[in-house]
Amino acid sequence: MEEKSQVALFNEEVKRELADPAVGRALLATTFKGLTDVVMKQAILEGLIRGFTFKHFLQKDVYALPFGDTGYSLITSIDFARKRGARGGVNGTSKPVYEMAPDGKTIVSCDVTVFKKDGHPGGYTATVYFEEYFKAGRTKNGAYIKSMWELKPRTMIAKVAEMQALRKAAPEDLSGIYLAEEFDSHQVVPESRINKAPAQVEASGLKMGALKKDDKNKKGKGAAAVEAADEDAAPEGTIEA
Repeated sequence: MEEKSQVALFNEEVKRELADPAVGRALLATTFKGLTDVVMKQAILEGLIRGFTFKHFLQKDVYALPFGDTGYSLITSIDFARKRGARGGVNGTSKPVYEMAPDGKTIVSCDVTVFKKDGHPGGYTATVYFEEYFKAGRTKNGAYIKSMWELKPRTMIAKVAEMQALRKAAPEDLSGIYLAEEFDSHQVVPESRINKAPAQVEASGLKMGALKKDDKNKKGKGAAAVEAADEDAAPEGTIEA
């Protein structure tokens, strides 16, 4: 009997995990908001090939954001990226080093170096420029709401610099995976691409605020394991850039 390829096995896993339509609807309403069913399956398959598990998608350790007209990008949090980096041998990170403008207040750039035991004593350094990533807040109902880039500029740019350094140090674990902070979340997603899954999920009796996994209970068909809240949520009264 001919042995199946790894990709074929991953394809079978995607079909098996999404056999319950409620699971797919829940994922389209959270982890893959703005994507179509077909693109969601493609993103999950890519994630599996890159070493993630279906559980990672359910827990939103990795998710997908619409990018371009029909594409997507896999996104993770800096905390999970650190775990992946550690798996790839990263064992230390420097403090962020900021270059400031003459006014002493405006950030020009940020350097972060990560280290690993691989014979590269200088570590892996990434330099990122604030103006390339800064995102201003938005006006909503006549009021200006600051973005996290305005509230915590050092924290935000340091996360981007660290992620890029981690990607240099552990490309086999983090290549092709990004932080939301590395993308322009102000991009307009066409209405035609906004999936109507939330209403469908509510109609199915799956309240989005109650999709968090309860480790004390037996695992159901997957829908109850979906994490609805973002890991890096913005404080109340702000809009996360």
